[in-house]
Amino acid sequence: MFEKISAAPADPILGLTEEFKADPREDKINLGVGVYKNEHGETPVLTSVKKAEALLLDKESTKSYLSIPGTAEYGLAVQQLLFGEHADVIKDKRAQTAHSPGGTGALRLAGEFIKRHLGDVTVWISNPTWANHKGVFTAAGLILAEYSYYDPAKNDKDFSAMVADLEKAAAGDVVLLHGCCHNPTGIDPTEKEWQTLAELCQRKGLLPMFDFAYQGFAKGIEEDAVGLRIFANVCPELLIASSFSKKLGLYNERLVPLLWSAVKSKKRSPPLVKLKALLG
Repeated sequence: MFEKISAAPADPILGLTEEFKADPREDKINLGVGVYKNEHGETPVLTSVKKAEALLLDKESTKSYLSIPGTAEYGLAVQQLLFGEHADVIKDKRAQTAHSPGGTGALRLAGEFIKRHLGDVTVWISNPTWANHKGVFTAAGLILAEYSYYDPAKNDKDFSAMVADLEKAAAGDVVLLHGCCHNPTGIDPTEKEWQTLAELCQRKGLLPMFDFAYQGFAKGIEEDAVGLRIFANVCPELLIASSFSKKLGLYNERLVPLLWSAVKSKKRSPPLVKLKALLG
């Protein structure tokens, strides 16, 4: 059996890191992987993380199994971070949160969920986008389409082309959006543009999915959530993969929530019920 297995292609981003390590020059800078570096080129453990680890070690009383969606208190804290502490979607208990192994794991779980429960819908991704998006959703058996995003001639986003492409999407299709710090361009929609996109998705019956890995890296924790919160007020349902690998510098301890939000529709089956069925 093993003689028939071929090696997977090397990851181009991590492969660049290996080349960086092998480069003997002292004035080199690694621009491959998006991790925080201090002035010494180091990625330190945050003081807040150290304190949290000490607190957990001191108060931890069990390592028994978690429930399928994970720790409820953690899920609530994540919801408050994303939607705002007093958001209606939280007060009305219309959001569900589940742990997953890393941001990529959350996206893959979303892909499997979409394929199983929504069928052969198309997932629209930006051009360009994070390289792994294509692989994650293709592996889940989903059809991909691209919407315009970046205009290299202007070195800026092409919002009119973006809207024009998304107008071609069919009802039930999924639109993948970067919550902030669009990867790889770093260029985000304005508040007015977020509103336009939310209304477009609501009008056409599209399912928005947010890849939200950099909250706090652009303008601030609250400011970076503006687009997501606009969508939560306009669109009936959302999928959100909110990663803390970047926010807390937990690059080798990635545990993130996949947030399923039925923002307005109270009559539909709770997403968590379907999620439990998917996870067995």
